[in-house]
Amino acid sequence: MGILAWSFGFLGGLCMVLGIITVTEVISPLGGFTWMAWFGLSSILLLITIAFAVGGGGGEY
Repeated sequence: MGILAWSFGFLGGLCMVLGIITVTEVISPLGGFTWMAWFGLSSILLLITIAFAVGGGGGEY
């Protein structure tokens, strides 16, 4: 689960950086994605990261 959390966290951070770059108009929107789409995707990926990090190993109930 740790590797998945790191992977989704990295992708979420990358999407956040692309959103910031798009907002500041350093680059034009890539593939039709506006800054809102990048931040939305980033928030979803970071929530998945939290779920994988907290959800850990399962266990007995």
